[in-house]
Amino acid sequence: MTVPVLLHGALATHRRGRILQEALAATTATELPDGHAAVLAFADGFQGADDGEQARLIEWTRVPGHLLLLVPPFDVASSERPISWRAERMESAPRGGEGLAKVLAPEVSYRLTGKLQTPAVPGATWSDLSVCMGAYRLHPAAGLFAVTCLPLWSLAVLDVPAELRSWLGNLVELAGESQAVPTTVAAALQPDHYGFLIFLLSQPFSDEGQVVAALHSSSVFRFSIEKGRLLLKELRDQDLVLGVTPTTEAYELVMQSPYAPYVSALRRG
Repeated sequence: MTVPVLLHGALATHRRGRILQEALAATTATELPDGHAAVLAFADGFQGADDGEQARLIEWTRVPGHLLLLVPPFDVASSERPISWRAERMESAPRGGEGLAKVLAPEVSYRLTGKLQTPAVPGATWSDLSVCMGAYRLHPAAGLFAVTCLPLWSLAVLDVPAELRSWLGNLVELAGESQAVPTTVAAALQPDHYGFLIFLLSQPFSDEGQVVAALHSSSVFRFSIEKGRLLLKELRDQDLVLGVTPTTEAYELVMQSPYAPYVSALRRG
């Protein structure tokens, strides 16, 4: 794993952060980076932050290659950002962990419930299927918002640094990797192409029929059905849309264009 690991918020100055600095060569950060990075923070710090700060952190994960990982401790209250999730106390230590999860199992005291997805990585669940890790991405080509019940700051990780790096590397891989956007592609796009990409990024779509139905009922986007089908075909021909899902390159094209604010505004609305 070669991406920088950054400690954010209270974790940056806490004694537990020093363990991560030693085990992962992590550094502290007061600002969120523009490039590929894994940013670690205390979960209760995120949960206790105001709406603006939570939105800022979540917005950062829109970009592929950006991983925000929340680690214990937790506020026991339910959280609603980016979707509903909660950390519940466990009555006894979990069993059946793999890799790093097995090492840290005696120190785990929470399990996750709610609507976060369980990523397909080792140690995401225990033998009783209780969830140790949850994740969420804001669109199919985005980075990753993740929460873990594993105390990654435990002294035990100093004995297994390779397992810790491998565990975190799995999440980094899921977060994707930013790629340069060919300027020739950007030059070939017209305003209607950008508008239609924004429409496709405004909500998740499963198939073309769902796209057509949403376009027909939209009070914001004024494309005819015929025009929408044509734009979809042209974007597919340029490999900017797979099925009905914009690619990472398409998302970056929009976010590097003057149309970027429209994506955030539609998501908030």
